[in-house]
Amino acid sequence: MRFLQIEIGKFKHYFLNLILIWLVFLLYKTLPFYVNFIKKDSLNTIFYLALAYTIVAFFFYLFTPYHKVKETKGTLILKAIKNFPSLNKEEKTAILFVIVKIFFLPIMLNFFFSNLGSFRYQIPNISNTAFSIEGFNLILFPFLLTTIFMIDTLYFAFGYAVEAGFLKNKIISVEPTFLGWFVALVCYPPFNSLVTKYTRWYANDYISFSSISLTFAIKLVIILLLFVYLEATIALGTRCSNLTNRGIVSKGPYAIIRHPAYISKNLAWWLTIIPIASLPAIASMSIWSFIYHLRTITEERHLSQDPNYIAYKNKVKYRYIPGIY
Repeated sequence: MRFLQIEIGKFKHYFLNLILIWLVFLLYKTLPFYVNFIKKDSLNTIFYLALAYTIVAFFFYLFTPYHKVKETKGTLILKAIKNFPSLNKEEKTAILFVIVKIFFLPIMLNFFFSNLGSFRYQIPNISNTAFSIEGFNLILFPFLLTTIFMIDTLYFAFGYAVEAGFLKNKIISVEPTFLGWFVALVCYPPFNSLVTKYTRWYANDYISFSSISLTFAIKLVIILLLFVYLEATIALGTRCSNLTNRGIVSKGPYAIIRHPAYISKNLAWWLTIIPIASLPAIASMSIWSFIYHLRTITEERHLSQDPNYIAYKNKVKYRYIPGIY
């Protein structure tokens, strides 16, 4: 009888997580916004991820000793429902991270499959193009751009999809403030369209300058900036996700400045508006840079609750530019 109680106790965590996962998949399948938003490849990936968890987690809970089994997000959310509105820190964190996953996972998968399709389409052009300034501008630059964002979004999709102790990407905390959530969500669909409705979006990765040589020089700088952006993603590894603390990363470009991804991406955007440097374009880009600056402020305020981040800030003094700011 004692053995049976232990096994039921173990599998309670598994089944509650299973219910949560398949309810989210049902939401993606039926909610009108997601029916229109999620690409078929993205939805299929989410289905196979849910199926993989169903199978793999069953054997994990079957063979893992009871004392090593921890509460799942499903367990914590059920407890939160029972205890509402008096929630403890673990329950609040579980709810917030599930919301983060629900929102960002399909977005990153959509981005990844769009870039993957473009990557496959451009491969024949790369193999048949001899290197030249014009070849770089027209063929190699778009290919590198697509490759960078394909790898970046794959990392983030994995980060949102998978959380495990052996990957060292367990959730420590989630951004607790409205402002922190607002400035993060407004950078992604569908909310970014609300901003661009009034400010427009002037940055254009495929812009041309007054000469092919200048275009080559500027696009080369853009690619170098985006390589820094990608290096920041690779340094995060399995910890990739917005609005969360999954452990402090201090390697790669994070060993030099605290926000390499934000500054490199924003500088690349500013370079692309040079040919159309009108007052509306400058104003629009200034608004978006300010939004990203607010993201750094809210992220640092959140992460500073972790003593490891305080130590990191003391070691890495500069947010954006080494020796300046």
